[in-house]
Amino acid sequence: MKDKVKTIIKCKYTVPVLLTLVIMLQLLNITNIIVNRKKDYHLDEILSYGLANNFYQAYIERLNAWYEPDVTDNMNQWISGDVLREYVTVQRGEQFRYDSVWYNQSIERHPPLFYAVLHTICSFFPDTFSPVFGYIINFACFIATQIFLYKLSRNILKSKYLALTLCVFWGFSVGAIDLTIFIRMYCMLAMWTVIFLYLHSRLIITDSKPLLKQLVPVMLITLCGALTQYLFLFVAFVTAVCFCIRYIFKKQLKILLAYGFSVLGAVISAMLIFPAYLPNMLTETENASGNFWHQCRLCIRYIADDIFPLTISDLIFWTTVIGSVFISLAIMSIPVLWLLRDKKSVIAFLGNIKGFFTSFKNLSIKRIFKSIFTRAKQINFITLVIFLCITSVIAVTAHSISFFSMTYTDRYLFIIYPAAALIIACILDFIFFWSRHNKQIVIAVLLSVTLIRLPAAGLNYLFNYHKDIGDLGTLTANSECIFVASDFGDTWMVNYLPSQIYDIDNIFLTYLGEQSEHKKELEAIKTDHPIYLMFQMPEKFPGEDGYQYFIEKYDYELQDTVIIDAVKENEFKKIYLDFYKSLSITKNFEYIGTNTIFGREYEIYRLA
Repeated sequence: MKDKVKTIIKCKYTVPVLLTLVIMLQLLNITNIIVNRKKDYHLDEILSYGLANNFYQAYIERLNAWYEPDVTDNMNQWISGDVLREYVTVQRGEQFRYDSVWYNQSIERHPPLFYAVLHTICSFFPDTFSPVFGYIINFACFIATQIFLYKLSRNILKSKYLALTLCVFWGFSVGAIDLTIFIRMYCMLAMWTVIFLYLHSRLIITDSKPLLKQLVPVMLITLCGALTQYLFLFVAFVTAVCFCIRYIFKKQLKILLAYGFSVLGAVISAMLIFPAYLPNMLTETENASGNFWHQCRLCIRYIADDIFPLTISDLIFWTTVIGSVFISLAIMSIPVLWLLRDKKSVIAFLGNIKGFFTSFKNLSIKRIFKSIFTRAKQINFITLVIFLCITSVIAVTAHSISFFSMTYTDRYLFIIYPAAALIIACILDFIFFWSRHNKQIVIAVLLSVTLIRLPAAGLNYLFNYHKDIGDLGTLTANSECIFVASDFGDTWMVNYLPSQIYDIDNIFLTYLGEQSEHKKELEAIKTDHPIYLMFQMPEKFPGEDGYQYFIEKYDYELQDTVIIDAVKENEFKKIYLDFYKSLSITKNFEYIGTNTIFGREYEIYRLA
C-alpha cells in the first residue's frame, strides 16, 4: 500500500491533476457566489461595458463636457431608452470597432486592452448585454493566474506541494473571489503581474544565458500589462531596476543591455499603440488627502483582511482550540503507548519526542541569531523583488488614493494580492526554518486558515443594496422615466442605469439645480405609457432650525457647483416634489417605494 502511495505522489501528472481539480472547485465556488449572493453591480462594472461598446461616446451624460466637446449632450431632454441599451451593447455594423474603444479610453484615461477584449467578446453577440461576457475574461485570467502562481511559488518555495497549497489558500481567499467577481481590468492586471514575476524567476534560474526566447515573453507581458493599467508600470519599474543592478554587479553588461531594451521597448510600444497613454497617466496622478503613513497602514490592513484575515483574537481562539485538542489526544494516548511500549514503532516514536525536547537544550541566543542570519542569506532574490514591488504599489496608492474617504478602494491593490499571498507563505516558511518539516507546517497553517475563513469569502463586492422595489427593470419596462440626481456631481449615476432599467422607452435626465428651468422640455413627452419619477434625496446637514438640504447648480464657466438654495427638511419635498405634481403630464401622483442605486437612495413615484 505504501509503495502505491509513493508511486502516486511521484507521478508527474499528480500535481497538474490536483491543481486542475483545485481550480475547478474554486471556479464553482466563485460561480455560486455570483449566482446566489451577488445582487448588483459597481458603477465601474457598467462603465466597463459602456466604454467597450458605446460608439464614440464614453458616457451617457456629458459630465466631462470639457473632455468631450463634440459628443451628444443627453441631459435635460427626453431621449430614447435605446441610448441606455446601446451604451452597454455592441450594435450591428459596429462590431470589432477598436477605434471607438481607443477613443473612449482616451476620455476615460485608462489603457484599452481589457476593454478591447470585452468589446471583442460582445461583438459576437450584438444587441445583447450579459455579465457573463465580463466573467469569461475574469475566469480565464483567474485560471492563468493560478497556473503561473503555482510555477512562481514552486521556483521560490522549492516545494511543489507547498506551491499547490498556496494556490488553494489564494484561490479561496476573500481577495481572490472579489477580484474575480468584479468586472473590471484588475483580474487581468493581477494575471499579467504574476506571469511577469514568474518570467523573472526563470531569468534567475537561467542566469548565465537569458536567451532571446526568454526576453521576448518578458517584453510581450510587459506590453500587455502596461496596456491594461498604469499601476503595472510601477511593478515593471521596480523589477527592472533590481535586475539591472544585479546584472551590473555581476558584470553582465550584454545581458543588461538586452534586458533593459526589452522592458523599455515594451513601455515605449504601449505609448505608441495608445497615444493618449502618457498624458492620461500624468492626469491620473493626484495627491490623496490624509496622512501618508496612515494611508499605508490602511493598505496593509486591506491586504491582511482580504488574504490572511485572522485577527489577534482569532489566532488566540484557534491556538487555544488546537492546543486543547492536542493536549487531550496526548493524555488519552498515554495508556495506549504504555501498553504498546515494547513495540519498535512506539519506541522510535517516543525517541523522536524525547529528541525534539532535548534539542532545545542546545539552543542559545547566539545559535538562534546565527541560524536566522544563515537562513536570511538563502532568501531568493526574486522574493526580495516581489516584496519591493508590493511596497512600491502600497506607497503609490497611499500617495494617490484617499483610502479613508472612498469605498471599494482595495481594488487599487488587487494587482499585488497574489504576490502578497506568496510573500505570506515565504514569511511562514522563514519562521519555521528551524524544523526539518517546515514545508509541512506551512502547508498545515495555510490549509487551516483557508478552512477557517472560507465561509466569509466574497463579502465586499456583492452590492446587496436595500430595495423596497424588488425589480426596478420589471416595474419600468415599456414606460417613461424622469431621473433626478440630487446634484450635478451625481449625474454620472445615469451611466449605471442600463443595468437597472434596460427596457425603458424614454428617459429624461436632470438634477435638482436645473429641473425648474426645463419644465417645457419635461412636458413635451406624448405617451400612453406609465410615467415614473426617480427622485434622489440629497444629503441633509444640521442647521439652526433642524436639518436642511443645500441645492446646488453647476456653473459651466467655473466648472464647479455653487449653492443656490437652502431648504428646511420639512419643506423640501413640498417645494421640489410639488414641481412634478404641477406638470401637465402628471395625472396621478403616487409614491411607489425606494430603490438604492449604487448606494444612493431614490424615491420612486408614478406620475401617470
